[in-house]
Formats: sequence, C-alpha cells, structure tokens
Amino acid sequence: IMLVKKFESVLCQLGMERLEHPLFYHAPVGIRFGIGGEETIYLDGKPNPVYVQGALDRAAAIYRSLPIPPDILRIDGYPEEETDDSVLTTVRKMAGLPVPQEQEASVELDEDGDAHRQIRFYWDLKCVSFCPEQLIREIILGDIGGWSGFTSSVYLAGPGPFIYHLYDDRGLDVLGGSQELLLPLYRQFHGWILEYDLEQIDRLFASED
Repeated sequence: IMLVKKFESVLCQLGMERLEHPLFYHAPVGIRFGIGGEETIYLDGKPNPVYVQGALDRAAAIYRSLPIPPDILRIDGYPEEETDDSVLTTVRKMAGLPVPQEQEASVELDEDGDAHRQIRFYWDLKCVSFCPEQLIREIILGDIGGWSGFTSSVYLAGPGPFIYHLYDDRGLDVLGGSQELLLPLYRQFHGWILEYDLEQIDRLFASED
C-alpha cells in the first residue's frame, strides 16, 4: 500500500496526526485562500457560469503555482446507500480518471458517534493522465448544483511536502512543510487570502518576509 503510506507520511511531515477539517486550523503551516468571487452564485436557479469560471481561474492559478506538480491524488467517498463501485464510477466519470492504483475502506465515527463507511481512492499522478481543471471545476460545482461527493473530499499531495485542498467553491487550503515552501504562493496570491484568517497568516510569514 505504497500511496496510502506515502500520503500518511506527507501528513506526518506537515505536523498532522490525521486529516482533520478544516485542514487549515489543524496544520502548523498553511494558507487559506478565498476562491469564490463577488459575482452572484446563481443565475435563473442555476450556477452562474461567470462565478464558476472566476473560482476555477483562481483555484487553477494557485494549482499551477504549487512548488511542484502534486504526485498523489486522494478522493474520499462515503457509500451510504450505494456500493463502493458505484461511488468510484461517479468519481471516475466526472473527474475523467482511470481506475485508482490503491483503495482502502474503514468505518469512521462522526461527532454524534454514528458509524459511516469511508472509502479512500488513491492515484499516482506520475503514472496517469489527469486534467486538474476538470476536477477543480467539479469540486467548485459540488456545493452549488454539482455532485456533492466532491465537497471537502479531494486532496492533492506532493513532495516538499504540501497538500492542496480545494474544499468547495468558496475556499482552498494549501498546507506546507515550511513557511519557506509556501512563501512564493503567499506573495503571489496575497490578495486572495481569506480576510478572516489574514492576520494569522501574515504573522506566520512575517519572519520569512
């Protein structure tokens, strides 16, 4: 289970024991970006294409500026009413992905102590052809009219180490192994940092800047 172990080792290097949401508040070094623009989200009851495109442009620009291209993609699924295979079929069809190289399942307890089955799919991005924009677009649509299975469940990890986590149309967390690693993103996209967390993030990078 190479990819699973590799992903766990990235988490460990980021100073996290496990993936805990919101990721930004559980990682020592991270930046939280605002992705949704000022445009109205819906037009005539449907997602506004201008809003979706703006969010896609911002998320994709940050993706292209990561320290290096991510080499692991992890997508989590929660097959409640359906089988693991049908969840995977939906993921693959919408994100244009091949069969994952690895997958694992477990039963997780939520805050109320209810058990939910979770399945995790892993792709080695060095070996598969993959269109990040297609996946990013589906995550953005997840909460506003697309398939909700992509909301908060897609993680792109790479050496450095870093994790890119676009959780929905509003925001994106990038976590890094050091301030130095994320400094270029901090400088280049400072105007997109979520205002609510700006002061904390500025303090984090003050020593580097």
